Amino acid sequence: MKVIATIAAKEFIDGFRHRWLVFASLIFALLSLAVTFLGPAIGGSFALPQLPTTISALATLAAFIIPLIAILLGHDAFVGEQEGGTLLLLLSYPISRWQLLLGKALGQGAILTATVVIGFGITMIALIGLQVAGVVELLAAFGVFMLAASLLAWAFLLLSYCVSLLVSSKGRALVVSALLWFVLVLLYDMVLLSLIVAEANGGIIRGLILFNPVDLFRLVNLLFVGDVSVSGVLSLITNNSISVPLMWASFGLWIVALLGIGHWLFKRKAI
Repeated sequence: MKVIATIAAKEFIDGFRHRWLVFASLIFALLSLAVTFLGPAIGGSFALPQLPTTISALATLAAFIIPLIAILLGHDAFVGEQEGGTLLLLLSYPISRWQLLLGKALGQGAILTATVVIGFGITMIALIGLQVAGVVELLAAFGVFMLAASLLAWAFLLLSYCVSLLVSSKGRALVVSALLWFVLVLLYDMVLLSLIVAEANGGIIRGLILFNPVDLFRLVNLLFVGDVSVSGVLSLITNNSISVPLMWASFGLWIVALLGIGHWLFKRKAI
C-alpha cells in the first residue's frame, strides 16, 4: 500500500504542478455558474433558479465536459511514459504493474474528484447563500451530483488508460479516446432514440442505458431531485421503476471492470 500511495501522491502533485487542478476547477465553476444563473435569463426569466432545474442543467453540462476532461488527463498516462522512456525505468524498480496502474488511477482520480468538488461546490455555496432551497436539501442534491460526477470521471479516466495501454503513440491514444467520447456521449443516445422509433423492446433499451456511464450519471441525478421534465430515452427509466441502487452498482461495475481490463492489458503489454 505504501508503494501505491507514493505513486498516487506523485500523480496528484504532478497534476497540481501542471495546473490541471486549477484549469478543470475553473472550467467547472464558470460553466456551472453560467448555466445556473444565466440560463433563466436567456429564457426571459429573472427568478431565482429552482433546484431540480439546476441539477438537471448541470447534469447535462457535466455529461459532456467531465468525460472530456478525464480523457485529456489520462490518455497518455502509459503510452506517453513509454514514448519518453520513463515507463521502462519505473518498472525496473520493485513496483508491480498492478501497483503502478492503481497508483496512477488513485492519484489522477483524486485530481478529478477535487476539481468536481471545487468547481461545482462554488455553485452550491452560491445557491445556499441565495436560499434557493433548504441547506440540507441542497447539500444532499449536490452531494449525489458530485459523487456521481466523480464516478463518471473515474470511468472515463480508466477507459482512457485502457486505450493508452493498447495504442503505440500519444496521438493515436487521443484520437481513439475522443472517438469513444463521441460514441458514448453523443452517438449512443441517438442510436437508442432510433431503437425507440423502431419500437424495439423497452427492456432491452433500458438495459442498454444502464451500460452507459453517461446516462447513468444523468439518471441518478434526475431521479434524486425528481425532475419531471425528462424526455427521450431517459424517460424510459424515469417512467418505470428501476432500482436506483442498481444504477449505483452499475457505476461500481464500470470502475471494477475497467480496472480489471486495464490490469489485463498492462500485464500483456510489451515495454
